[in-house]
Amino acid sequence: MKLNAVFEQQDGLYVSAAVSGHAEYESGSEEGMILCAAVSSAMQLTCNTLTECFGAAVSIIENPASDAQNLLSFRLDSPDSVQSELLHGLLIHLQVLAEDYDGMMSVKVRRV
Repeated sequence: MKLNAVFEQQDGLYVSAAVSGHAEYESGSEEGMILCAAVSSAMQLTCNTLTECFGAAVSIIENPASDAQNLLSFRLDSPDSVQSELLHGLLIHLQVLAEDYDGMMSVKVRRV
């Protein structure tokens, strides 16, 4: 299993981010754990910045499942260009992590 990040873009604005799964790692290697921690931290930072600093209304879904198919997702209720750019920054960050941890994570943008 690997991490899967999906961003949704509507009318030119990023409106949601979702990450599911768990990064696999070889026995004795901490790479997968590091990647998961980095992604979780980036998602939390972005969501907290949106809600606590910008007062954005955000719908949050958090499902730490026992089968390791974790899910963390948030959607902007009324996105504006500033909020969208914060999601854009998160997208770029996760794309760089996906490159750094080749094969352990996929990042996609879906236009809705």
